[in-house]
Amino acid sequence: MTEFSEDQNNPSRKTASAPPVVLLVDDNALNLQMLHQSLENEGYRLLSAKSGEDALRIAQKADPDLILLDIMMPGIDGYETCARLKADETTRNAVIIFLTALQATEDKVRGLSLGAVDFITKPFDPDEVIARVRRQLDVYHQHKALLEKHQHLAGQLKKALQSGAGDSANRHAQIKSLINQGESDLVEFKSTLRWNLKKERADKGIEKAWLKSVVAFLNTDGGVLLVGVGDDGEILGTAADQFENDDKYLLHVNNCIQQHIGLECSSFIRFHLVPVDENNVLLVECQPSPSAVFLKIGKEEEFYVRVGPGSRRLSTSEVLAYMTHRKLEG
Repeated sequence: MTEFSEDQNNPSRKTASAPPVVLLVDDNALNLQMLHQSLENEGYRLLSAKSGEDALRIAQKADPDLILLDIMMPGIDGYETCARLKADETTRNAVIIFLTALQATEDKVRGLSLGAVDFITKPFDPDEVIARVRRQLDVYHQHKALLEKHQHLAGQLKKALQSGAGDSANRHAQIKSLINQGESDLVEFKSTLRWNLKKERADKGIEKAWLKSVVAFLNTDGGVLLVGVGDDGEILGTAADQFENDDKYLLHVNNCIQQHIGLECSSFIRFHLVPVDENNVLLVECQPSPSAVFLKIGKEEEFYVRVGPGSRRLSTSEVLAYMTHRKLEG
């Protein structure tokens, strides 16, 4: 039997060519041993921790690709550990699979809302552990490649949009072409950020509408939101929202995203103002998120996906079915 410990091999930052790092977290030594034996021949670098606190410490040093995380532990439980991992820029991209004896749907939805991607039910079967870990690491690497592609394209678009005056005609043409193509599953228009044009006042419902679209893009295949554009493609600009200046407008966008979507999702969202027909339009570029993203309104958490040119809210059972289907498709 291979021996291992909480700080196995004094874990340090992995290199690009190193095998995937898998962190096993369970307060039960027998469970850790069984997990280790299940995965020891898969070519992974296996690390282990017996508490949430140890898991956070080791993850900081080792930068794991995937974490098998027990939920019911003394000290900080798996939910809190997951939340802290996803809130930390160093560890937020780690794939998290919960190990749990909990069967309730609400427990699983809670895990998804914190950033987990899958669950393994205790008592676990070694073949299931191998299959789920292998599958999620494959999805993880595919997603990394997709993000690199999106980031490259986003960088090209940003460069074009922010290019000098000599390219202003080309920049204008790019945005106009996007608007002229109309709304689709990847493009949506919103007239304002917070202002109800009919009631002539700020309206939380208007604010929720564009946030809902962002969440739906993150949960599907990504997309572009243009605020300051009417449903018919009319360029309305950002003035109607009545902010004192562009900086305060963008600060409000940032605050809304952090408050209602979460800081952990900010790396998948890019936004900036672009000039179109002598007006500014807010361009929000959304990349697909590897884990479920929820819109947080008060104590409620809502899950949306893109369906054609609009967004649809899913029920609790639909969320679980959708995420399972999405993983299988990936």
